[in-house]
Amino acid sequence: MAPSPSDHRALPRPRPRLRLGLALRRRPALRWALTALVALAVAAVVASVVSGADEARAAWGATRSVVVATRDLGVGHELEADDTRRTELPDRVLPDDAVRRSPTGRVVHSPIFEGEVLVDGRLAPPELRGVAAALPTGTRAVAIPAEAGTTPDIEVGHRVDVIVALPPDDTGAGPPGIVVAAGAPVVAVTEQAVTVAVDPDTAPRIAVALAQGAVTLAIVGPG
Repeated sequence: MAPSPSDHRALPRPRPRLRLGLALRRRPALRWALTALVALAVAAVVASVVSGADEARAAWGATRSVVVATRDLGVGHELEADDTRRTELPDRVLPDDAVRRSPTGRVVHSPIFEGEVLVDGRLAPPELRGVAAALPTGTRAVAIPAEAGTTPDIEVGHRVDVIVALPPDDTGAGPPGIVVAAGAPVVAVTEQAVTVAVDPDTAPRIAVALAQGAVTLAIVGPG
């Protein structure tokens, strides 16, 4: 019995994907032509990406290998190998004194933050260690005796006012104390003393103050 017209309509039609697959198998030339077109399209995309990268490099100019911090580094810290890493950055955005060689063993004398490019100005000269390495350029280190119950909880990196309390007979109508160094950076702390960095003219004043009266320290707050 021959199928009716309605039976013909009910038969499934070949899907476009199947028809394309059959055509490609039956016509090798068509298959190779499509393969070539896909390859050309991929090559065009790759060329565009490479061209964009080349244009970006050309816009930024030459790059230079420099050292950046992998974590926040405080004053007095002696650099270890895992404190820094190398990276390539455009030369035109780098400071003139950006560190190029390994800084391991050098001492931080100005705070450095994670991701920041290391510069010689933030590090002590390679030959310096300890308190001398933590001193800002041109300053002097002066140790202030620490006294339990009167010296606040001070850490390296804090700034303090050095205050001398004068004997009552010496003050007259004046204030009972004076600030001999304001906002001095703390470069070392032990149980016995707090060492501060001051300018050359202030160092002898603190020495005189230590001989004449009780010296105390006051932590300077932000701003």
